[in-house]
Amino acid sequence: MKRLLNYMNEMAAVNVSDLDVEFLKRAQKITSFNLSPNDFISLKFKAEIQHLFRTHFFPDFDLDKTIKGAPKASTLNKAIQQLKKSNASQFKKLHAYNLKGVGPGEATLFFLLDDAHLGGGASAGADVVIKGAPYEVKAGDLSAGYFKNFKLGGTVPIDKMVTAGLRIRDMDPKIKSMATEKTGVAGSQINAILRDPKLRRMWKKEVETPYIKAAHGYLSKNPLILMINKTPSKMQGEVLYIGKPRLNQIALDVITQGTIKPKIKI
Repeated sequence: MKRLLNYMNEMAAVNVSDLDVEFLKRAQKITSFNLSPNDFISLKFKAEIQHLFRTHFFPDFDLDKTIKGAPKASTLNKAIQQLKKSNASQFKKLHAYNLKGVGPGEATLFFLLDDAHLGGGASAGADVVIKGAPYEVKAGDLSAGYFKNFKLGGTVPIDKMVTAGLRIRDMDPKIKSMATEKTGVAGSQINAILRDPKLRRMWKKEVETPYIKAAHGYLSKNPLILMINKTPSKMQGEVLYIGKPRLNQIALDVITQGTIKPKIKI
């Protein structure tokens, strides 16, 4: 007992100034809150959630800089860059905030747009609703002038196109041998198909043309908010485009894992 008392007295005598302040700051940093997706599907707790994120993630950010009304890419990016400057690592956590059914970038939009809430059961599948107007949010990457590495919603009927694409791939043994996955047609295989006049006609008729039409119908239903997910890394989390894409902006990227990924010309 005497040894225990001596130890406690020694610990009590430790000067607070000897403690590693930076370590304590890091150890006490809050990286998530006890929030559920339902907290984001209305404006009920908007001010409270904005306060939580600002206080614990971005203490240098002025909440007067949040945005009212319909968003513009330039205005959003100005605010997003301020968040990055305030705390780059916490911004990455906000961009990919862990909420079931909530995609990258959506929590950022909720935080920065005063009139925005995330979509719920009554929002007809919209990712974000801003002053009653539905928006579709897609997080992807920018490469060679195209926004890519994202998928359409599950309501787009593409099974016949996928089946046709795999069949056309397998009509040429050399192209088939290039396969990197059983249920995919890679970019190199598509290029090889397009170099063969017969396969090219079949690909255009059965896969590419009907897919572009279906993809455009889906992507132009509501305004899109396209956000950079990973590449280029310096633009991560920023808004690339807001609006409805034209038909000639939509293209087929690849078939992978039994689905077709589009790309949008920016």
